Amino acid sequence: MYFAKNALLSFAFATSLAVAAPGSSPVAAELETRAPIPNFKVGWGQELQNHDQANHWVVWVEGESACPAAIELARLVDSPCGQSFNLKGQQLSLADCSGNEPRSVHGSDGSRVLTCASNGKNGRKITCHGSQHDIVQHGYCQ
Repeated sequence: MYFAKNALLSFAFATSLAVAAPGSSPVAAELETRAPIPNFKVGWGQELQNHDQANHWVVWVEGESACPAAIELARLVDSPCGQSFNLKGQQLSLADCSGNEPRSVHGSDGSRVLTCASNGKNGRKITCHGSQHDIVQHGYCQ
């Protein structure tokens, strides 16, 4: 019985490899096409009164200064979801919004790479100096 199960599993595995492209495994091919998972957290919140006197959604690398590194996504009355941005060389977008609050970050291929929550940061004010506008953090994605 043990031999029969192992033989059947070996046959199934060999058959799945035969269907894949020569010289590649199906698992490796799937992993190669997925967007890389960022090795940093993405902070998000709202910038207060920018150049057009409207508040804007912004993102930055959580743990690093949000001033002046925040990237403006959209006016606060619009959803930040689906807005593409680049952090540390990775093309990302906020996604799965509940209202205007993102629940995930997607990579360039549309796959979920980070999960978002307030993480105790909702309402935290980040004071920027000089001509930079202050930011109210809503949370971060990890």
